[in-house]
Amino acid sequence: MSSVQNTIASQNSNSSSDRNNASSTIGPKRKEIYRYDAPWNIFSMNWSIRSDKRFRLAIGSFIEEYNNKVQVITLDEDKGEFVPLCTFPHLYPTSKIMWIPDPRSCYPDLLATSGDYLRVWCSHENNYVRLECLLNNNKNSDYCAPLTSFDWNEVDPNIIGTSSIDTTCTIWGLEVSHLHYVPIRLDVKICFM
Repeated sequence: MSSVQNTIASQNSNSSSDRNNASSTIGPKRKEIYRYDAPWNIFSMNWSIRSDKRFRLAIGSFIEEYNNKVQVITLDEDKGEFVPLCTFPHLYPTSKIMWIPDPRSCYPDLLATSGDYLRVWCSHENNYVRLECLLNNNKNSDYCAPLTSFDWNEVDPNIIGTSSIDTTCTIWGLEVSHLHYVPIRLDVKICFM
């Protein structure tokens, strides 16, 4: 028997009085696994870490046409299931999706998505999401280099860094929606042998 099975077996062999005492102090039992079936294939997702928005996720679709979606879902603790709060359009699949790293709820409730551009959305109390800004560092209007990823600066959430398929990394200052600095451009091909 594995150590996990031994642990489970020893826990199951407790007397019924021990189980009754434990259940009265712990409270109502909750599910261990929650499931949500999205209406499309999920390509990206991220948990919100805001203390006032427990168990909230943003999920992005993967649809081959230009009609992808982002959906915000939350756990309805009374029903014991995830429920959609809102859905909004996003032309291309979201290569990454991320809530602002703000556990204390000091900043606006922002959600960023990447794909063709970096988009920053604001979530409002009535489950309405509005596009706040679309950030594009592309100097060539004929070609849009897709963003492969991004990350939010946890020390200063006004700063987001993006990476692009055209080998650029761009650091954005959100407080005024402008380009802060473009620190890296890799023009050298790297080969592994």
